Parts: sequence; structure tokens; C-alpha cells
Amino acid sequence: MRTIKNTITLFLVLFLGKVAMGQYAYFPDRGTITFEKTVFLKNLIKRYAAYSKDEESRNAFKGLGDAAPENQVLRKTLKFSPNEVLYEHIVEDYPEVTQGLMQMGIFESGISSYQNLKTKEFKSTFELGGERIVIADSTLRIKWKITNEYREIAGYQCRRANGLVLDSIYAVAFYTDQIPVSGGPSAFNGLPGMILGLAVPELHYNMFATKVELSPVTISSAEFLKKKDKPLNRKQVYDKLNAVVGDYLGVKVYNLVMGCYYL
Repeated sequence: MRTIKNTITLFLVLFLGKVAMGQYAYFPDRGTITFEKTVFLKNLIKRYAAYSKDEESRNAFKGLGDAAPENQVLRKTLKFSPNEVLYEHIVEDYPEVTQGLMQMGIFESGISSYQNLKTKEFKSTFELGGERIVIADSTLRIKWKITNEYREIAGYQCRRANGLVLDSIYAVAFYTDQIPVSGGPSAFNGLPGMILGLAVPELHYNMFATKVELSPVTISSAEFLKKKDKPLNRKQVYDKLNAVVGDYLGVKVYNLVMGCYYL
């Protein structure tokens, strides 16, 4: 009798354990992640000043830096499926000074992007100087070096990887292989799992997931763009904006601005 009871107990433990595991990992490759992106505004503007082409521009940036808040937090969501990632900006009310800096293009005023990890298709939208800019290009190729450093983010064990993107911009990412999708926020991708943490020192921002919800999602690149949009590739966008503000900003500042909008 005791043997039968023990057998039934063991069966229930194993069965319920499998059910619990199944519920936890039912949609490990589909869901929605909420991110907080912190832009360290004073430090970013100090870098603009350091990169300025002349004393007049340098003093102008120093004045902006004095008025700017220490940092600004932007909230983002990322929907993911096995082959697609949709990264969206959450529109919120910001302080007047922050809104002014956004309108001037000092830092991003709402980047959203789409990546197809299978076809290597990439689309991105943002506003600069009141104009909606649309990029349609291939996904970025990032040189990653995986390390043995780990940290927990949003309840997931994440591993650190150091990357080089756009030839010279250094980035640090933390990814989890518990979400087997090789994507991440903005234009980042290419690691053996989802990126839940990101820091780009030269652009003075970091981004960390605050919540991960595993559930079925629908992602469509067709809904990402508007009918009147006229997409350009990254080089075309670079050349177009360079013709307008490149001479005024100087090469080093302009490249930094574009890095903020590409990444």
C-alpha cells in the first residue's frame, strides 16, 4: 500500500513540475519587454562641447549644458517573436527644457525601430528638427566578444558581451539565453539571446529592462511605416542631414549626433 502511495505521490510531483515548467516557458520566444533608457544629458552635451569645431560652438553647448537636467529617462517597449523585433518609444510629457533639447536634436526625440532577424531587414523612424526621418536598410553587423561576467536583469541571468558598432562605437550588452531570440533594443542584435541591458558610453546612455512579459504578440513591419513615408538608407540619411547641419556642427559633433539617432 505504501509503495502505491509513494508511486502516486512521485507521479504527481513530476507531473505538476512539468506543468509548472511548461507554464513558465510556454512562450519563451514571444513577448513584450519594457525598457528604461537613461540619457545622461549634461555629460552628453559636455562631449558635444569637447568635439566642437570652434570657440563659439563650444560656448553655445556649454550654455545648453548649464540649463540641461542631469539626465532624462525615456521609456520603451520591445515586442519580440522568433524572427522579428519591434522597438517602440512611449510618448510622455517631459520638462520644458528637455523638450527644447529634443526639438534641437541634442538627443533623440522618439526612436522606434523594426528588425527582421531572418531577412536582415531594418527600419527606423525618428524626428529631427521637426521632420520625420525614416530609415530602411539592413540590420547592423556588430562585432561582439562574450565575457564571463554576469548580472541579473528583470529576473533573468544575463551574460555580458562587449561590442563594436558603426566601426568605432563601443557598447556593452547583457543578454539572456533564456529568451532564445537574437535581438535587442534599437538597432542592436547578433547575440545568442535577447539583450536586456545595454550601455553606450560615448553616447552617454544606458538601457535596462524593467519587466518581461512572455505572451503571444503580433508584429508587422507594414504597420510600422506611414503611406507618405519616403525611406532612405543610412548613408542617404547621413548625406541629407549633413547637407543641412553638417557644416554648422562640424564633423565630430555631427557624427556623434547621428550615432545617437542610429543607435
